[in-house]
Amino acid sequence: MSIYVEIVNVLFVFSTALLYPVILALLLLFGWSLALLGSLISEYTSRNSDLAELERACSEAAVMARMGREDQACSLVEGYRAPSRVSGPLMKAVKSLNSDAFEAKIEKALQDAELGMGKALEPVKIGVRVGPMLGLMGTLIPMGPALISLSQGDIQQMADSLVIAFSTTVIGLAVGGICYGVYVVRNRWYRQDLSDLEYAAVLLQSGGERKPTGRENGAAG
Repeated sequence: MSIYVEIVNVLFVFSTALLYPVILALLLLFGWSLALLGSLISEYTSRNSDLAELERACSEAAVMARMGREDQACSLVEGYRAPSRVSGPLMKAVKSLNSDAFEAKIEKALQDAELGMGKALEPVKIGVRVGPMLGLMGTLIPMGPALISLSQGDIQQMADSLVIAFSTTVIGLAVGGICYGVYVVRNRWYRQDLSDLEYAAVLLQSGGERKPTGRENGAAG
């Protein structure tokens, strides 16, 4: 029986020792999630999804590039307001337009852009899971001291432990909710950006005339 008691005491010590690190991590995550929400709002105000402008810029840039005026073609693409994850691959496509390996280069640029977008979403996906997990830990850890205080008749200590438990639950759920909302919106934006990039690649390759991409041909087959 003494061994069992010692094991329980060790578990209790280790679990209660995690309380303050969990609270600190939750506060840091909550601050980060608020900053993430602010960056989402800022990105929303600066986004540009004018398809007509993209078609015009790509068509004119394709003509300029084929005439050997790559600097002017790049200037036309730079004039199109777009996030860096779109403008970067677009510039690479324009510079390699006269290359024999254009299709391979643009496919590589599209793949890199897709990987970059997925990498940008990874911290948000982690926040969706970690926030509620830490909130649950912050809820369960103070419950042990609260039960001990109840058995000893110390109502004030029990109330303090329960306040911590419920507060960490709320913060953890708030972090998870904010991160999930940001993930859903940005995932939709990134999918739209990738679609615009694929369309721009087709316009550059065809000189403004709409033709099906290799991916579209594969889907049709």
